[in-house]
Amino acid sequence: MFRAGGLALLIVVAVAGCGSTPMAGHPLRPQPSRAAVTTSAQAMDEDLFWQIVEDARERGDGDPDAMAQIVEERFADAGDDVLRGFQRQLVAASTRLYTWRHGAAADMACGSLGDDGFTDWRSWVITLGRPTFELIAADPDNLADVEDLTAGCAGAGELFGAAASGIYFARHGYEDETFPILEPGGTPPAGTPPSGYPRHGTEQLRATLPRLAKRT
Repeated sequence: MFRAGGLALLIVVAVAGCGSTPMAGHPLRPQPSRAAVTTSAQAMDEDLFWQIVEDARERGDGDPDAMAQIVEERFADAGDDVLRGFQRQLVAASTRLYTWRHGAAADMACGSLGDDGFTDWRSWVITLGRPTFELIAADPDNLADVEDLTAGCAGAGELFGAAASGIYFARHGYEDETFPILEPGGTPPAGTPPSGYPRHGTEQLRATLPRLAKRT
């Protein structure tokens, strides 16, 4: 039988062995990051979507391409449901900018944009963060408050807009038509014209954006 002193020594050794140092041949499993746990454990609602955008904006210094890479890294191992949730919020935000006045604002800042260029421009507005997005969504004339109006031109938001969809389609191929996409026209059916068609034609839209007109 063990003496009392010996038993106490064994207990101390056993407790010490339960510390953070792994046993040889049995490395500890790496724990998922807090961000990854948050993304997978919560429903992808609007607030979480913008939290992810703001985090990418902070870490990427506001550069849309850097933000796209950060989002791709974050979702590299995410489940399809997480990718769908993020993409649904992205499409919903983009659709809020899909109006004739927003299209006019984009053209005033960048020159004439086609459907794809306007889609990328809307993704760029999203990369500006929620406060700025909400102001521009409410009134595209507020684009006049953005320091560099041309920053959203030449497909600046293209990579960010494709960050989640690129991962999904790499897994499943482009034959899957159930994944939300940023088609011109927002939500299906693709090709739906922007909302708020001006009664007197698009040429008078510039007059509805007076602050922006002074800068372009």
